[in-house]
Amino acid sequence: MKCVKVPRRLMEKVRVKRAPGYEVLYEGDFALIPVSEVSEGLEVVECNPPLRRETPRLNEIVPGISSFYIVGDIMVISPKRELTQKEIEKIMATYNRVNAIYLRRKVTGELRVNELVHLAGERRTTTTFSEGGLKYFVDLAKVYVNPSLATERLKIVDSIPQGSRVLDAFTGYGALALQLARKLGYIVAGDLNLDGLMMASKSAKLNSSKLVLDLVHFDAHNLPFRDKAFDLAIGDNPTMIDEFVDELCRVSSSVILYKLGRIQEGWEKVNDYSKDLVIMKRVLRCDE
Repeated sequence: MKCVKVPRRLMEKVRVKRAPGYEVLYEGDFALIPVSEVSEGLEVVECNPPLRRETPRLNEIVPGISSFYIVGDIMVISPKRELTQKEIEKIMATYNRVNAIYLRRKVTGELRVNELVHLAGERRTTTTFSEGGLKYFVDLAKVYVNPSLATERLKIVDSIPQGSRVLDAFTGYGALALQLARKLGYIVAGDLNLDGLMMASKSAKLNSSKLVLDLVHFDAHNLPFRDKAFDLAIGDNPTMIDEFVDELCRVSSSVILYKLGRIQEGWEKVNDYSKDLVIMKRVLRCDE
């Protein structure tokens, strides 16, 4: 069979006619996409992809689950009602790569940490997973993880030119910082959550490619940097970002802001959050 070989971080941008019924293969930093038609201008290789295992939608297996995500081998669910033990066991049996299931009640506190309740499987909240060709270690009980923003993170990486001096001001476990370090060669990233910074450090060591970044423990209300030290700061703190705009602009020429709310003029919708709220983004030129 023929596969198109592309860098993992670019696979969502590649437009090809995929071969139905087959999974994408991964080799290091590259994705091998099974295709039924070969596209010009793309690298094509011979491959032997596995057949796709069709898994029913979770709300088809157990009605009443409004959302869920899987990080590594841990599933986090948000049901609209209390689930029975039989329903939970049914989920475990269907998603056989999941080794633990947790109920997410809400995101709490200044560190934006999920309140989790163990439902089934192993009683641990640590796991490893891959995104954009890099490996990450996380503890879901100590840091906020949002897999649905993976494509958005890769868009940000692609949009930043080489040579840019970048600050990732709310890095968490380093989801964006490690991708930026791989592209730019060096960045600065920080957070109030010391546990998250330790995870980012461990994740950097997990990857074979050399990732150079400084991880700084700070409160972003008072950043420990001189004025205009950076070309760009990334402010991914949607629930509290208004508190930090002035300080981010003090240390940077431009800021990419993320905000939770109803869509506003001048903002771009990134992701749905609830029925009425969205995560939105804008680029602020600090000298304007």
